[in-house]
Amino acid sequence: MTTIKFFAYLTEKVSPEGKVNASHCRTVGDLRDRISSEFPEIASDLYRCMIAINMEFKQDTDELPETIDEIAVIPPVSGG
Repeated sequence: MTTIKFFAYLTEKVSPEGKVNASHCRTVGDLRDRISSEFPEIASDLYRCMIAINMEFKQDTDELPETIDEIAVIPPVSGG
């Protein structure tokens, strides 16, 4: 199980930190699907979110590294 951190309004729907099983995921897109299934409360929000693996933003087509220390799910932000 890998630590996953949620930010901004996602923490109102799920806890700020959780665990996800990423062992059968090859790409970030696979991981996004896994997060959707394990955290259905935010499934409809995930398509707008950026995903960072080990503190580096990734695209859905990117291959996952062999070692994942941390996953972060960050929704779009606005402000001034």
